[in-house]
Amino acid sequence: MNDSKTLNTYPAQSDSFDDFLRQQLHAAYIDDDGFTAQFMARLPAPKTLNPWLEKAIIAVPVLLISLLVLSHFPWRELVQPVYGWFLLQDLTSLLSMGVAVFIALVVAPVAWLFSGES
Repeated sequence: MNDSKTLNTYPAQSDSFDDFLRQQLHAAYIDDDGFTAQFMARLPAPKTLNPWLEKAIIAVPVLLISLLVLSHFPWRELVQPVYGWFLLQDLTSLLSMGVAVFIALVVAPVAWLFSGES
């Protein structure tokens, strides 16, 4: 079924190419009389942007695209059932839900910020 010559030619070719690459990597270094060091020293220093500007370059397009997507979202179909459910809840469940939201939105990010993993 399988031709053994075909199966053996691929490893031999890859071995010879690997040997060629290994030989080229271990070849003697060609001295350039410091040309590379001089060239690298003459290159201009890379310009760095203000960190706030870097963040703004990313944040502004993301915000605009998000607002475009959210403007096409069916808000009325989502808000009406949630508002109806909210009106049917008692005070105890609303307070516990408020505490849970407070922990999720305030305490958890502050704890993460002070944990040093940022």
